[in-house]
Amino acid sequence: MKRQLINAEMKVWDIIQDYPETYGIFLQFGCPDIRRGSFAIQSHFMKVRTAAHAHHIDLEELLEALNNAVTGKEATRH
Repeated sequence: MKRQLINAEMKVWDIIQDYPETYGIFLQFGCPDIRRGSFAIQSHFMKVRTAAHAHHIDLEELLEALNNAVTGKEATRH
């Protein structure tokens, strides 16, 4: 079974702090810029699952891309 570093229950802010390379992934998938507006505050409390739902993002694709960024694997999303 493949180990996931990032899971749906983690907070967006914590992920970006621990894995800065994921910042661009969130943007690529359509999340607002964490450095501006209300998302900057919400990200401290918002779980990945909630962010994906709120921004109409496929959760499994997002998690795969985030974990690929952390492990250095090639992203599969076009």
